[in-house]
Amino acid sequence: MWTDGNHVAARALKDFEAALQDLRPSTKRLYLAGAKALLRAVYAAPALPPQVASYEGLWDQTRDVKLPKPARTRPFLRFLENHQAPAPTENLEAVRARVLEALDRANRIKNPSLTVRRDAALVAALCAAPDQANPRAWPKDCLALRDDRVILWEREVQEPAPAFALRFWGHWRERLSRPDQRRLYRKPLKWAQSGLLFPGPGGEPLSRAAPHNALRRLTGLGEGSSLTPEKVRAAFLAVQGRPPPAPVEGGVHETAPKAR
Repeated sequence: MWTDGNHVAARALKDFEAALQDLRPSTKRLYLAGAKALLRAVYAAPALPPQVASYEGLWDQTRDVKLPKPARTRPFLRFLENHQAPAPTENLEAVRARVLEALDRANRIKNPSLTVRRDAALVAALCAAPDQANPRAWPKDCLALRDDRVILWEREVQEPAPAFALRFWGHWRERLSRPDQRRLYRKPLKWAQSGLLFPGPGGEPLSRAAPHNALRRLTGLGEGSSLTPEKVRAAFLAVQGRPPPAPVEGGVHETAPKAR
């Protein structure tokens, strides 16, 4: 039985529960219920899947499972995915190329929506400053536009596609801070006056899923895709000659940004 303490699924569920210790009890219960529903669906099937001994094998068994009822399974799947063996260097280069191509396409869209611009800028932020914390928590003044230069965390963004995406967003962010433009685009005052670079609807931080959703919409990849914000950060850290970050639950580090 998968509930046996020696089964890889039981060990994964225990480790997943430990990773959720800082979340609110209601959120923790929701995520655990989704994980258990997913494991029950896998191991209650008439033809039991082959035994696996690693998180890699468990992730392969669970990532494409369709549940009869909706459940919050994505946090558990991300947890398993983040415990995979490190991707080879050539795969990280493929990640980098895919993301830059997607950003270039987004930058060329005529009359894009504000959501498209924000998605592109969120992903560009992961590319341009992979050593910083989650862009959800970045202050507005970490981005500066100086003539034809884009400055992020006091460093010029050299890669063209991320630089253009961040430039477009910087202009939008300043534009929608003006009362006439804010009203025109129906943005609340709290959004316009927020100190965050990427504020949520009421000026508060975006949800934890926002970077994942932005990446999925930008690249056109579906829910089951293995491309995550953490892999994007690792790919661009590798270009800088730095080791990839340690995996964390949720896919992107949640610590506060470094001091400027």
